[in-house]
Amino acid sequence: MKRSEYKEIIQCFETQQCDGTTESLAEVNKVFPTVSHNTLISIYSQYVQLKTKKNYSVYSSPYKAQKYYAQYKQRSADSSNTQGMILVQFANELDLSPALLARVIVERYLFHLSGGEAPVSKNRLTKMLRDPCLIMDPALSLEVQQCSLVDSSYGPVVDSIKHSIGEELEVHLKKTLQDHHLAFLDEDDMRKKGYDKTPDIKLQVPIAVGGRIVNWIESKALFGDDHSHENYMKDQLWSYVNRFGSGLVIYWFGFIEELATSSEQGIIIANDFPKTFSILTPA
Repeated sequence: MKRSEYKEIIQCFETQQCDGTTESLAEVNKVFPTVSHNTLISIYSQYVQLKTKKNYSVYSSPYKAQKYYAQYKQRSADSSNTQGMILVQFANELDLSPALLARVIVERYLFHLSGGEAPVSKNRLTKMLRDPCLIMDPALSLEVQQCSLVDSSYGPVVDSIKHSIGEELEVHLKKTLQDHHLAFLDEDDMRKKGYDKTPDIKLQVPIAVGGRIVNWIESKALFGDDHSHENYMKDQLWSYVNRFGSGLVIYWFGFIEELATSSEQGIIIANDFPKTFSILTPA
């Protein structure tokens, strides 16, 4: 996908007020019929995450958090709110992820529960968000569950889905390598050998793709946009190049074509395992 088309998709999300539902993404798909639905889901999810990260520190500041908690308590005390969805509606008004607003509210809930005398344990907070049944306030427990279920970009449900898709695609990649009779080590094998930062796959015998050598493969179950790729280059991919040589990163839901210049820096970008390659045999 060209960067210009990617920017048009982002603009379409904004002008059509896309909220990540199947219906709203289907409307965007009508404008971009050549882009797969799964690719649109990935682009939208990353777009929301980036936008939220930029604003989350403002929303989660102690002053704002207390203000939102007070508003939640006021709304929940309203007898007309009998079916829940208070936090979901509130998040929509704030243009904030429902799951992240739930996190802010639960953190304030725990803060008041302790009498405001101790900082809230992040471990306890995370456990309650993953299992809202642990929240002793039944109304808030229901609200948090609803936030997790409707949020298409954040929260434990989304995290589980993303993890599952990532695992499935790694299994698919390993099977593809086995079908091609390519010997490799996976992350577990590499860690047993004492490596800390490891790619998903380390080929025991390198292959050549388009005249470039591939020593390792990294599998990414998402769309490769500028922000994600830049972070992966900094946090993971450069260290793989320095340690193992040149390699391949697969963005299974596509990528911005202009990022392919990374191949000049020792990293090939693709959206699938190459159809054609040659095995490099020792001299």
